[in-house]
Amino acid sequence: MFVKNRTFLVKMAILFLCVYLFQLIVKVAPGDDTWFRDISNQFSFFDYLNFRFNEWSGRIPVEAALYFFLNGKVWAWRILNTSLIISLGYLMLRTLKRKVLFQELLAVVLLLGFFSHSILSSGLLWITGSMNYLWPICGALFAMIPFADYLLRDEPEKNTIKLILSGFIGFISTHSNEQVALCMISFSVISIIVPLIKKKEINIKLIFLLLVYIIGALILFLAPGNSKRFISETATWFPGFDKLSLKDHVYVGTIWIFNKLFNEMKYIILLLSGVSTILVYRKMEDKKSFSYILVSISIVLFVIVLSVSLIDNIKFLFYDFSAIQKLDIGNGLLHFWRIGPHFFITLFPYIFWSIYLAVLICLVVLASDQKYFVLLCLLASIASMVVMFASPTIYASGNRVLTVSSVLILLVITNLIIKSNLLNNKAIWLIICTFSATNILSLFFNWLINGYSPIL
Repeated sequence: MFVKNRTFLVKMAILFLCVYLFQLIVKVAPGDDTWFRDISNQFSFFDYLNFRFNEWSGRIPVEAALYFFLNGKVWAWRILNTSLIISLGYLMLRTLKRKVLFQELLAVVLLLGFFSHSILSSGLLWITGSMNYLWPICGALFAMIPFADYLLRDEPEKNTIKLILSGFIGFISTHSNEQVALCMISFSVISIIVPLIKKKEINIKLIFLLLVYIIGALILFLAPGNSKRFISETATWFPGFDKLSLKDHVYVGTIWIFNKLFNEMKYIILLLSGVSTILVYRKMEDKKSFSYILVSISIVLFVIVLSVSLIDNIKFLFYDFSAIQKLDIGNGLLHFWRIGPHFFITLFPYIFWSIYLAVLICLVVLASDQKYFVLLCLLASIASMVVMFASPTIYASGNRVLTVSSVLILLVITNLIIKSNLLNNKAIWLIICTFSATNILSLFFNWLINGYSPIL
């Protein structure tokens, strides 16, 4: 037992060192980092929190962390952030199962390398970005463990200390990030309602935790500074945003979400597509079945996407989502006899990727043994992006706002890989290691050559 524990600790130490060494290049960046660094010269700690709560944001725990760590304690941030990146992998696995193996943890940490450079740098490795996204996400996953144990494994948590700790960390997380708060409350409600529908005993402890999380979310959403921030950011980033109709919000948001899903999150989407296709193919028994048709379509679409990525001249046909803003769709449909090729070329990216997404969702559901859970995660991923439809910084917030969605999709991928024992396949390890190492090292060398930049 001692040898096993020592071997595990050595492996963890090596993993920690690898992640930590990568973050040594991270430094205080001009912009938000320097603003928070210098704010301690103007306000005392509690005066600053009071100012931000009343003038800008209800994210009090995040504001406190930014004030503390950027005030000469970046060295401590590097240690804690390294721990939380590794913890993110562990907590995703712990959500899915009770016992976590090191090879599984290593795989999930490597899978973070399928995030695009912009999401990795701004959501996980940027000092300000990590405290606004990575840290609340880790807290949320920890707080959701009692709910996951009860809903997915029918194993209610009986340890009072663990429940109190979950409640405390969950309370902090729900008033640290809006996307995180909504996901936490939604999953908590579902975890309570589903057992009730199945006529199981009411879990009073989980209801208490839910109430704690709701209080945290109310503090976040009802902070007096939110309205002032909305007015300020509307004037700065999107004048007239507050006057848009619901239809216009959906129109602007749909263009944004397609662009983010299939440009910025394309690696993680392709990974999900590849894993689910393999698993459905393995389960398939009849070549005339619906599954066979889906797998065939998925392979064709996958090959098309890979081929397009190698041909610059036709990329716009698949990835130019902004061209639709110059198109009067309503007028075109009313006068369809006048429609030219340009009309169809403009709509083609939406048609292609809508088909791709529909096929992908079907494959994921067919591949999983926990169909409702993975479907819930996918819907939550989309919903956490839809929240941006109501933000005037929809174009200005950067790709850090995609961190929650990316983690949820990675949770689905992790679920598929772990439940199907794909990690026993050496080819899968080769793909994961090769792509992840290539993507992360290219980001590293990009920083070395061009200078560290958290917002890519």
